[in-house]
Amino acid sequence: MIKFLFPFLLFLVNINLSAQKVDILYFTDAHRIFPVDDVEGGRGGVARLKTIVDESKSDNSNTLVIHGGDLCGGVLFGGMYKGLPMIEAFNEVPVDICNFGQHEFDFGVDHTLELLSKSKSEWFSSNLKNRDGDTFANLPNYLIKKMGRIKIAFIGLTDAMNSTMKSNRVIQEDLSVAISEIIEELQNVDFLIAITQTDLETNRKLLEQFPDIDLVLTEEQYEYESNVFYKGNKPIVATAGNMSSVAKISLQKDVRPLIDIIPLDENIVSEKYLRDMEIYYKKDMELKLAEKISYLEVPLNFRDGITKESAAGNLVSDAYKEGYKSDVGLINGGGIRADIPKGDFTLKSARSLLPFGNKICQILIKGKELKSLLKKYACNTKGQLLHVSGISYRYYQKNDSIQVKWKGEVLSDDELLTVSLNNYFLKKLEVECDILIDETDVNAKEDYEVLRQFCKKQKALHPKVQGRFVIVRE
Repeated sequence: MIKFLFPFLLFLVNINLSAQKVDILYFTDAHRIFPVDDVEGGRGGVARLKTIVDESKSDNSNTLVIHGGDLCGGVLFGGMYKGLPMIEAFNEVPVDICNFGQHEFDFGVDHTLELLSKSKSEWFSSNLKNRDGDTFANLPNYLIKKMGRIKIAFIGLTDAMNSTMKSNRVIQEDLSVAISEIIEELQNVDFLIAITQTDLETNRKLLEQFPDIDLVLTEEQYEYESNVFYKGNKPIVATAGNMSSVAKISLQKDVRPLIDIIPLDENIVSEKYLRDMEIYYKKDMELKLAEKISYLEVPLNFRDGITKESAAGNLVSDAYKEGYKSDVGLINGGGIRADIPKGDFTLKSARSLLPFGNKICQILIKGKELKSLLKKYACNTKGQLLHVSGISYRYYQKNDSIQVKWKGEVLSDDELLTVSLNNYFLKKLEVECDILIDETDVNAKEDYEVLRQFCKKQKALHPKVQGRFVIVRE
């Protein structure tokens, strides 16, 4: 009798312990379905994620799987497939809760709504609003989950919406204001968790302003590193980029959260069904991108273009200018997203440089307004610095002055110029101009296609830094 009683008692103990603990599996920055192969054995991939989720749920049925944001756009795979394979994979994992990253809006609000319609995850936002002031897509503005004996409230915050497709159908409310509007409704819980897409400094300020928040799950701070930062004794968990890792957070009442970082590396066995899905999309992508366009004689480093003139920025802006025979070509440094090695320049190279699939538009603008535009972003170090073709400029930060030259002469305020630029940046313009070609025009081509046509005309590419712009910061 005793030998049968002991397993039963052990079963009851396990049930009791499970009721007292919730495990959260958190990851973020899931732009591509298969592993990134820039380290031995690769990093990331939905099939490895599925294995970790299955193991955790087998150990503890009170497990929540949370994606912090950014499953669309951002990289070549995201630009080609626009997040739809990620939704398909997340449904299989399954992912329980999703917060928005700004990249979910890279292809417009209608596409965002299509993603939501296909997703089985629970989406919410505390600070993204409709035009009428309600939560975007009429989603919940917070979530409360009761698992076993533990009650958890979630806040979802998205920052940097100025770096995606602009639309008055989704408005970013100030993060602090958004929390203030709902914090009183979230008092009778065991844990209050903020899922955020913002930087470390902002997270720390939010924890200082709202001490009721127990834990922050935030966007990646480093591509290859996972981090647990602290504000006092409150953890800020940031897993590595491209879903390279998962954070397992164990919650028990009156106990500080236990945090374990699990790398999604070669040591994790891939779940078969999702591994087959990864292989399918990888092969499909390779087939579509195999076309050789030209030969690149120098390597391109996209990060150079964030703070200074770059060969990549000059190549792309030249392509924009030539594509529509405009006077000027413009590209913001953050719109270029990959390093390209010396060697064959393929369609994959072009689409890696320009992964968002933006349309190239054309405007007519006065010299005065163009100067104002260049000045606005001259000191930007977060991807908005403008690279140019057809003109050159020198900006002096000390007295906020700029000199622009066109055809070897100082550009006059009344001169009219045609400018090629992508639809993302067109929607950010706050200067007067006439739109000659917008993204809906039949003549509006995708950015990588404009680059492909430009490069195909040349047997070899040798872009270089030419002093097209100088930022004097003293």
